[in-house]
Amino acid sequence: MNTNNTQSPALPTPPITHLPSNSPWAPFDAGLAAGLSQDAGAEHLSQGKGQQSRLITGLRSHWLHQRCLVCGHSFRPGDEAVPTADGAVIHDMPGLWCADRQRGIRGNDDNLDHSNRDNEQMIGEFFIGLHEAWPMPEDVPVIRLEAGHPLLANPGSGRIRTSCRICGHTFRVFDQVVICPCSPLAPKCQCAVHRDTLKQLHCWDEWMRGREGDSCLGMS
Repeated sequence: MNTNNTQSPALPTPPITHLPSNSPWAPFDAGLAAGLSQDAGAEHLSQGKGQQSRLITGLRSHWLHQRCLVCGHSFRPGDEAVPTADGAVIHDMPGLWCADRQRGIRGNDDNLDHSNRDNEQMIGEFFIGLHEAWPMPEDVPVIRLEAGHPLLANPGSGRIRTSCRICGHTFRVFDQVVICPCSPLAPKCQCAVHRDTLKQLHCWDEWMRGREGDSCLGMS
């Protein structure tokens, strides 16, 4: 046991090696370097002459968990976005075409656009196929949110978007959730949390592992 008050010297940070491009470990090496980069949370997808800079949300992005000023949804890791003239960030990705809405290319309600209805149907069928291939455990009922569900209320209706009580992210179309996490087999409220393995949102399971006594999310 060290009884001295002096601190042990910090271990040196191992250098990042750059492998030859033909090495099978080269992609891992590149990913590690990108992850440790100071700009890891704001990766530029495209920024050509005359193009608007596009970003992808990372774990270190300062706008992570913030609400988009156009759609009201929170930014999740992997969300594509563009910066605005006043320094904010708004979504620019399939299903959340906020940048186009600001430019007047799309309306405020994508459900009015037949092409978006077709896309929504295709996405829905895609998730149905995935869920059939990798079904959720049947220990508790899991609801897949469809357009029009009360948990997907649009800010235009005078309400803010509902969010998960665990991860804090807003609910989106096709998210899978547990209604009334304290009593999912006999729901007593409309409080909801994610349980969506495909989107890596294990909120209900994480809460259950750390639940103390009869604590209730709906009343907290």
